Amino acid sequence: MRIRLQVDESPQILISDRISAAVNSMTSSEKRIARVFLARYPTVGLASVTEFAKKAEVSAPTVLRFVARLGFDGYPTFRSALRDEIEVSQNHRIKNPQIKVLATGSHYGNELQEVVRSTMAELDTALVERVVDLFSDDRRSIHVLGEDVTKSVAGHLLYYLRKMRRSVFEIPAAVQERVDRIIDLRKKDIVALFDTGHHRTDVVTTARICSQRGCTVVLFTDQLMSEASEVATHVFRAKVVTSSSWESLLGLNAIVESIALALDHRLSAVVRERAETVELYRREFHEQAMSTDRDR
Repeated sequence: MRIRLQVDESPQILISDRISAAVNSMTSSEKRIARVFLARYPTVGLASVTEFAKKAEVSAPTVLRFVARLGFDGYPTFRSALRDEIEVSQNHRIKNPQIKVLATGSHYGNELQEVVRSTMAELDTALVERVVDLFSDDRRSIHVLGEDVTKSVAGHLLYYLRKMRRSVFEIPAAVQERVDRIIDLRKKDIVALFDTGHHRTDVVTTARICSQRGCTVVLFTDQLMSEASEVATHVFRAKVVTSSSWESLLGLNAIVESIALALDHRLSAVVRERAETVELYRREFHEQAMSTDRDR
């Protein structure tokens, strides 16, 4: 059965889309501005150029160069575009497109393909390599936390990491248990956090505390960026918005699988040995279970 669905899309080019298109050519200072803008959207962009620069810990001329890189001819034009975007957002046409009629399954399939395509187009291969360098170092423990929506993707990362190396742990969802885990984190441990959509304050707080303890924070977020990006060492962004009222996790999964593939290549000898040993132990447990059943 084919369902028809037509989405009322705005032709407006979002500032987050402009950033996505330009981010790989930005300087490190401009990337810092992008992080701060997306993490504190929209309020920081409505401030004066001096206040914006102070929040991003850069100079005012750097903010102006950032705005120019996005295609605006000045800061007033940038703020005007931001105000227009906010007005559209308040009418629920950015995050929650108005559904008029029902769309074909193939139409939504194209949307999902675009989620993966646009996410992968923005993915910085150099960033993947830096994170693979971190994940390959088994002197560092890795601790992974996913919020409600992204818990399954966090589990996906946990699965791959545990197959490939030791000392990989899931950070508990319950805050008290989480605090008990955080207090044992060592300097240079790695904390991988997932935070999208409405951006959980407890995830942001976790990121800040872990950063203060000297951990390396790797953040997986959406195009509007979690505020945790302000303290994260490495940030991956995925597209999550479609015509559905639910976020798509396909982009995040594509990033996780790209990292897993690169890590598997890097640790191929170790992974093979671990897999063979795991299979040996699995057979031993199976044989023991069979023997126990026969003795009953």
